[in-house]
Amino acid sequence: MLDKAINIKILKFNLKDSIPMLRYVVGSSFIVAVTALMNYDLAYLTSVLALGYMAPGAKPLTFKQGFNFIITLMLITGLTVVFSELFLDYPLVFMPLLALGLLWLYFTDKLPVMVKIFLLISLIVIPFVSIDSGAIGTFVAVRLVFNALMAIVLTQIIFLVFPLSDADDIFAKAQKKGSMQSEKERFTYAFQIIIILLPVLLIFYIFKLSSSVLILIFIAILSMSPALANPKVGMVMIVANVLGGIVAILAYKFLVIVPNFTFMILLTLCVGLLFGSRLFSKHKLAAIYGSGFSTFLLILGSVTASDAEAGDKVWTRVIQIAMAVIYVVVAFGILDRIKKSKKQQIA
Repeated sequence: MLDKAINIKILKFNLKDSIPMLRYVVGSSFIVAVTALMNYDLAYLTSVLALGYMAPGAKPLTFKQGFNFIITLMLITGLTVVFSELFLDYPLVFMPLLALGLLWLYFTDKLPVMVKIFLLISLIVIPFVSIDSGAIGTFVAVRLVFNALMAIVLTQIIFLVFPLSDADDIFAKAQKKGSMQSEKERFTYAFQIIIILLPVLLIFYIFKLSSSVLILIFIAILSMSPALANPKVGMVMIVANVLGGIVAILAYKFLVIVPNFTFMILLTLCVGLLFGSRLFSKHKLAAIYGSGFSTFLLILGSVTASDAEAGDKVWTRVIQIAMAVIYVVVAFGILDRIKKSKKQQIA
C-alpha cells in the first residue's frame, strides 16, 4: 500500500511539472484542429504564431494586453500598406526607410517578443507581396490581423484548460535573465541584423521574389536570437529546422496514405511531444527545438492547405527554410569572426 501511495505521489508531481509542456503540445494540436476545421485563408499561420504564446515562460494575456496588441498590429499593417503603395517604386527611399523601421524594431525593448514578431512579419511580408499587386498586400495585412486575433483567443482558451503552475516560474525566470541587455548591446546587435538582412532584401526587391517571401520571414525571425552568433548553436539550429522539415515530409507521406483529419491531429500531437519534451528541458540549447516544431507546423499546414502540387510544395518549403537558417548561421559566423579579428588587431 505504501509503495502505491508513493507511486501516486510521484505521478502527480511529474504531471504537475509537465503542465507547461502539455499546454504547448496539446494546445498546438488543438489550434491545428480548430484552424483546419475553419479553413480560412492562411489558417496554418495561426498555429505557428500561437506557439510564442505557449512557449516556456509565456503567460496568458490580459484583455487589455490583447486589445492593445490587435490595435497596434492594425495600425502597423495599415501604415505598411500605405508605405508600400507610396514608396515601393522608389528604391532609394523605400529601402532606407524599411531598414530604419526594422532597425528600430530589433533595437527596442519596449515591445513584447510576440508583438515584435508580428510587426516584423508585417514589415517584411506586406511590401514584398505588394510587388505583384497592392491588393495582395492589403489582403495579407487583413489576414495577419485575423491570424493574430485567432492566436490570442485560442491560446487564452488553452490557458484556461492548462493554467499557470509553479513549473512555469522556472522558465519565466530563465527567460527574464536571458533577455537583459544594455542599450549599446541592443543597438550593436540590431545593426548587425540589418547588415545580414539588407543583401537579402535587395535581392528580393531587385528580382521581385515575392513567391519566396518565406525565406525572408525566417531570416528576420531567426535573427532575433543572439545565441546564433555561437557556431555550435547555429549548427544545432540548422539540424533542428531540417529535422522539423524532414518530420513534416514524413507526416505528409503518412497523410497521403491515410488522409484522415483525426490522424493528422494525432501526428501533430506525437511530433509536438517529440520537440516539446526537449524544448521544456533544462538543456542550454532547448529553445532551438521550438524553431524545429514551428518549421514542422508551417510546412505541414501550408501543404495540407493546398489542393494542387502539395507534394512539390513540401520539398520547396523545406529547401526554403533550410536556406534561410543556413544563411543566418553563416552570416552570424562571418560577423563574429570579423569582430574577433578586430579585437585581436586592437590588442
